[in-house]
Order: sequence, then structure tokens, then C-alpha cells
Amino acid sequence: MPNSTQYTLDDFAETLIKEKNYTTLTEAMREELKKDIITRAQEYLLAKTIERLNDEQAKSLEELLDKDPKAEEMQEFIGKCIDDAPKFIGDTLFSFRQIYLGLA
Repeated sequence: MPNSTQYTLDDFAETLIKEKNYTTLTEAMREELKKDIITRAQEYLLAKTIERLNDEQAKSLEELLDKDPKAEEMQEFIGKCIDDAPKFIGDTLFSFRQIYLGLA
């Protein structure tokens, strides 16, 4: 069972929607926007991860991606390949936030 205090990408997307201060979203539009933000954040994190991998790690990542991994599996992979993975993930999501909000 996941830790209820863990900050998820779902929470991250909700925070970005609030920070962007959208005023005319219907509930359906909000859900679509949240899905879009989560997808973009995952792709951004994946791209930044690939930049940090050596050739052997990149091949392992490619094999993992072929299996359509769960978020936990990706997080575990990043943890094995990147020093101080929690800081890396946090910094990467902060960078995504800055770009999304037009602050970068």
C-alpha cells in the first residue's frame, strides 16, 4: 500500500493546475489537463534521465520501457542508475514546473 504522505505526479499536476490559475475549466477539462501534465512530466523526466545514463544503462532502460513498466519500476530504475535520485527527480520536476508556468 503506498504511503499516503508521498507526493505523486497526480498531486504535482493538481498543484500546477492551481498555480496556472485556470478559471474556466469544467471537471472533464480538468481531468484531461491533469492527464496531459502527467504525461508531459513523465516524458520530461525520462528525457532528463536518458541524458544521465551511460550506454549500458540506456540499453537496460530501453529493455525496461519495452515491458511498459509501472511508475514504481521506473523510480527503482532511476534510483539504481542515478546518484541521489530523489534530488534528481525533485530538481527535474521543479525544472518542468518552471517551464510549464513560463518562469524559465
